[in-house]
Formats: sequence, structure tokens, C-alpha cells
Amino acid sequence: MLANPKSGTGKAAKYLELISEELKKNHVQIVSILADSAEATSKKLQEVLSGQVDAVMAIGGDGAVHLAIQELALSKIPLYVFPCGTGNDFARTCGPLDLDVTRAVTRMLETSPIEIDLGRTESEIGTRWFGQVLSTGFDSLVNERANRFSFIKGQIKYTIATLLELPLFRPYRYEMVTPGGTRKIPAMLIAVANGASYGGGMLICPSADRRDGLFEVMVLHPVSKVELLKVFPKVFKGKHVSHPAVEFIKVAKLTLESNAIAYADGEKIGSLPINIEIVPKALRVWETR
Repeated sequence: MLANPKSGTGKAAKYLELISEELKKNHVQIVSILADSAEATSKKLQEVLSGQVDAVMAIGGDGAVHLAIQELALSKIPLYVFPCGTGNDFARTCGPLDLDVTRAVTRMLETSPIEIDLGRTESEIGTRWFGQVLSTGFDSLVNERANRFSFIKGQIKYTIATLLELPLFRPYRYEMVTPGGTRKIPAMLIAVANGASYGGGMLICPSADRRDGLFEVMVLHPVSKVELLKVFPKVFKGKHVSHPAVEFIKVAKLTLESNAIAYADGEKIGSLPINIEIVPKALRVWETR
């Protein structure tokens, strides 16, 4: 089991203890990984996975999941996500968010995981995997600015970052290469979705399916800043899909080039260019339905 002690304002560490107790009641041997940095957690997880491991539980949000899937992709070792982070979008796609410890342990011990697709990227930082959404454009700049607010916690920092970034923002010029050809696209935002939501429940690509072997790519073509403020809140309920500036594309792989940065599952992937492909059945996970 791995947990970020800071995740969910300290809830992850509490749930790690409760779940450990419940697993011990069921005579399950466990190894707990509780580290303050992603680097330390990754190193410890690699050490643990070098031995005999039947399953991994990530206790936290999308950051914990993103870290776990870097090691679990293509391994056949299943992942259970206990959703006590800020965003919880990966867990939300698995089903209702359930914080009942007894039900979580019972589900792990008595039900079977399913296989889902993952996104795989190649960029300046090497190979990275993602479970939900890779995005580039306005929201990546907001993420970048929000991450610099070390003194502000929670979702409010993203609202502040949005208001500060909006007056400065200009659409990017992207080159998108897909099996269907090459397009030069001016865009406010491009989201490459394996799962439907990001950002704590924003349904950026409502039709994305983690089991169909395809990405759903959303392109937000240039709009005025006033219009952007109107469109962006609609994403929480997926009501943006009919807007004339919104385009959806289904592809299994693509390359994006621009003078821009990309984030995936809320984590910085790096600067473009970036190659992105779907890898079918790359991860086994438990659903909560």
C-alpha cells in the first residue's frame, strides 16, 4: 500500500492505518509505503515490486495513482485506488467514490479486477504513462501557476491561478500528427482523454472510454476570453460538447508540437513535442460499481 501523507489534507495517512488494520484482520500480509516525496515513494515501490506482490493499493488522489501506474503498467499486478485525494478522477472513473474501509478490503479480496487502457507518452523526460487526461494549453498554464502557490491549499488556488493567467493568455499554434494526416491548429486547449474527467470531476471528454483502445481528443479552438469564461464552467457537467469552437477526434496515437507544456493526471509531463499512444489492456484495476 502506498500513500502520500499530505494527500487529502492528511486523510491518506489516517486511512492507511485503518486499511492496514482491516487487512491484518483478514490475515493479509502488507507492506506500507508512506513517503513525503514522489521520488522516495517511487524508489520504495520499485523495491517492493521486485519481490512477490499480489496487488497494490494507492491511498490518495490522482497523484498517487499516476505514481503507481508508472511501475504497474504492463505488469499484470492489479491496482486498487482508495480515493481520498483532491481530484480523484481516476477513482471516479472506476465507479462511485467509496471511503468505507471494510467494503474496500472486501472488494479487493472477493472480486476480480478488470483490464483498462493506459496512455503512454514519449517526450523530453522520457516515457510516462497516464490513466485519465493529458492536456496542453490554457489549463496547463493554470496548473503551472497554481503549483507555485505553496502557501495556498486546495481547489481555491486553481481559481486564483485561472484569474491571473486569463488576461495574459494567447492561443497556441499546434501541429497535430495523426494516422489521418497532419493539421496545423490554433487552439486554446487540447485534451487527450483516456478517461472522461480531470480536475476534480470536469467532464472534458464525456465519451472517453478506458476500454475501447482509443483516445478521445478535445480541441478548443480560439474564442474570446469572455467566451472562454463562459465555456469553461460548462465542462463540469460536459455541457461544452455542443459549442461551435469545440471539436472531438477519436485516435489511437498522435503527436503534438508547439511552444507549450503538457500535464497528465495533474502531473507535469514537460514541453512539447510529445508522442502519445494508447496501450490497450495495460493495467488491471478494481471497479467500485
